[in-house]
Amino acid sequence: MNNNCSLVFNLKKAIIVSFLLVFSIGFSQNQRCTIYLKGNTSITGLGKIKTDGNIKFKLNSDSESTIYEAGLIDRIEMNEKGSNETYKYKKLKNNFEQWLKVIIEGRVNLYKSDVSGIYFAPGAMNTAGGFGGMSYGGGGNVTSYYINHEGESEVFKITSFGNISKNFKNAASDFFKDCPVLIEKIQNKTYTKNDIEEVVEFYNMHCDQTKAIPTASGTK
Repeated sequence: MNNNCSLVFNLKKAIIVSFLLVFSIGFSQNQRCTIYLKGNTSITGLGKIKTDGNIKFKLNSDSESTIYEAGLIDRIEMNEKGSNETYKYKKLKNNFEQWLKVIIEGRVNLYKSDVSGIYFAPGAMNTAGGFGGMSYGGGGNVTSYYINHEGESEVFKITSFGNISKNFKNAASDFFKDCPVLIEKIQNKTYTKNDIEEVVEFYNMHCDQTKAIPTASGTK
């Protein structure tokens, strides 16, 4: 292995290690939650995520812990600031798996990941966040939205806010290519990346009935 290849390999390795450390730090505290296992069994207590994505769970602060494999869990629900939120363990296009907050479910599903200030360099990491915290490098806040069609096993990052950006117009136009009316709204900026939730709601409500929609112009 030449010096350049070795440098790239070591850099990737350092990023992966830092990534896992950040993942662990973000979920280091037990949180009250209900775990819904595949097969309709549920259990309520205190849980926190491990670096491998599995959940360390106990009924109360005095009970012994049990490890639940992420692949056996259908979803996790918890109360965040007075609102009940649902998280699912999803496979990303890069084969990495991540807990994501469920925003919309339907013919198209929308998921969200919120993270706060982060740095990959060892010894220079600073992170804070809730159950769905995750990061990709740099400082500041990053919110990423992931999307897939009903029945698909993988999710695709459709847009991000913060230090990481993605060409929403191109990505969304390609993803929603079976709905010309919605594509026109995206191309003429009736919908921008700030409207991602409205875009998914529009698709789920109307894009199986596009012939009944006379025009793509107008306001949202």
